[in-house]
Amino acid sequence: MEFGRLLFSSLDFKHIQKKAVGRLKKLLNCCHASLFIFDSKKNTLETSIIDAKGHEMHISVPIDEYSFAGYCAHFSAIFHVKTPNDDIRFAREPEFVKELDCGEFLLMPLVFNGDLLGVVKTVRVTGLSFIEADIEFAKLLVDQLAICVQNSKLLQKVHEQFVQIFAALGDAISKKDPYTGGHTKRVSMFSEMIAKELNLSPQEMLDVRMAAALHDIGKIGVPDYILQKNAPLNDEEFHIMKEHPRIGFEILQHIEGIESVTSGMKFHHERPDGKGYPYGMKEGEIPLCAQIISVADTFDAMISTRPYRKGLPPMIAYEEIVKNAGTQFSSIVVEAFKSGFKKTSMYRPDGHSKIMTNIKKAS
Repeated sequence: MEFGRLLFSSLDFKHIQKKAVGRLKKLLNCCHASLFIFDSKKNTLETSIIDAKGHEMHISVPIDEYSFAGYCAHFSAIFHVKTPNDDIRFAREPEFVKELDCGEFLLMPLVFNGDLLGVVKTVRVTGLSFIEADIEFAKLLVDQLAICVQNSKLLQKVHEQFVQIFAALGDAISKKDPYTGGHTKRVSMFSEMIAKELNLSPQEMLDVRMAAALHDIGKIGVPDYILQKNAPLNDEEFHIMKEHPRIGFEILQHIEGIESVTSGMKFHHERPDGKGYPYGMKEGEIPLCAQIISVADTFDAMISTRPYRKGLPPMIAYEEIVKNAGTQFSSIVVEAFKSGFKKTSMYRPDGHSKIMTNIKKAS
């Protein structure tokens, strides 16, 4: 009963996985336990575990007969290995598992309505055996875990459908303005890069993805002659363009449960120094989601080529973002952008020096 309450106390799969593995180890008196999730596209079992030194490891196991977990998944049957060290499949175990004083392995398939969801692997030290009562008890626990994993997968599928629907809405604007379509996809990519560096929760990450996909949806209400103009906008045209965050919010404000998404979209042109638009909000008033999109949106706008100007080299645009931290952009978000950008192939500090030298020579 305690295990069931633990599983259904959260919808965050990573939280469930961590708590479930820890509780399984205690309830089944094991030295190691791991939860593998079935990836139907790759036909593999996937898991992330923490080794004895505290390092996170990602493990991918094929569904076949050549590993303990793969064998269990292949036959969707309980697999009790009494002498694992004598089994050739033991060689495919991670090194830190091999270093344990392994006695017996017990592997249980996670199955829901006949469909494989994953595998639970537990290990006992030498001298401790899994008796029939242990196996029956483990089966009860795994049956509960299977229901929880299935619920989590269904929730994840709904989330992905939301993102796809919102991305389709975002793509609708590309029918009027091809530039905006490609721009939206790149802003989504850069926003997700920044969000990962901020260690946001899964729900916050989802909000950022959806808000980024929709951040320019309000341009549907902007006249074509402005969207498709092959020259810089004049003051009157820019005034109309500045209303697109407000228009986007008016389109989506009636959808319940996505307030974080619509606020991220609505305020993505606001600035910490209060000089943004259309509301003139200041730092502390602007949602984090909107501040993330602001940096991603501006960076992509600078590196993108338009009919009336050539895009900047990514390193020059990067320096502009960094230079305007605390005024045009949130300092916290800029730090996350810097960290994420340095992991990409666009970050070339040596190349940046050459570019600046050429600019000075041209001047």
